[in-house]
Amino acid sequence: MLEHNRPFEEFGTDSRQAARFRRNTARTRNDCCPTRVRLSTYLLTWNPAKWKFVDWPQALIDMRELGFYVRAWSCKNSAVVAGDTMLLVKTGKGLRGIMASGVALSPSHEARHWNSESESTTTRFVQVRFERLADYTKGEILRIHNQEDLGFNPQSSGCRLPEGRASALLARFHAYIAAPTPVAEDIQLQTRAKRASISLSLRYSVFERDAYTCRYCGRSAPEVILHVDHVITQVEWREQFTDLLSPQIVNGVNLQGVNDPLNLRTSCADCNLGKGRRSGTLSLS
Repeated sequence: MLEHNRPFEEFGTDSRQAARFRRNTARTRNDCCPTRVRLSTYLLTWNPAKWKFVDWPQALIDMRELGFYVRAWSCKNSAVVAGDTMLLVKTGKGLRGIMASGVALSPSHEARHWNSESESTTTRFVQVRFERLADYTKGEILRIHNQEDLGFNPQSSGCRLPEGRASALLARFHAYIAAPTPVAEDIQLQTRAKRASISLSLRYSVFERDAYTCRYCGRSAPEVILHVDHVITQVEWREQFTDLLSPQIVNGVNLQGVNDPLNLRTSCADCNLGKGRRSGTLSLS
């Protein structure tokens, strides 16, 4: 179980909006919404039978390495504003309960529907920075009873919680997930490290350079989840050169280590997972 509270970078599709979020990092949540006296708490829902959480492994990595996980989530409530508190609850079969909490980074907005088979082509989303995460795959989840704890049965994602119930649920979830605050690891890894982590600023730089578009299939966020992919994988780099951080010339391209921007590309989750540990073709384009 992971939790964190610290300044963030935003991976959204609008670079102007991302810049605005960075400027507001040091502000309080109420400062994010100066016209509203009191912020609210909303319940986001996830049913595994309707949508597969394909980037769950990446969520755990981001929580461990960055201290937070940013993602757009469906939210049919148009009243959500930046700074509102979000609780994510798992519904459907099997384990059911609260699995994450965080804060809205954006107002609720229209975007392409996450379900390609839906009669509607669009639905509402909110960009969320999840600060606490329970690994449901290990049985970690705060079980709740809808009527007793929520006062209703949630029929859609984005229901507003009454203030009293919201405060009680947040306190219970934070107590349940209480774990040492992760310490940011030094990105300057030692020679022969098993993996060379990609810094937050470098990820953002690669996304901006590639216009938030997968370099393999051409799809863009928020239609797909975006990753930063190594053209020459870390496994192959280590096998060939031993040191992940050593400068090398590969196919006539001068690379300052495996995390050189020329060796990084924006990739959607499908292409990245499909490529696996195979290296791509390196070029200057």
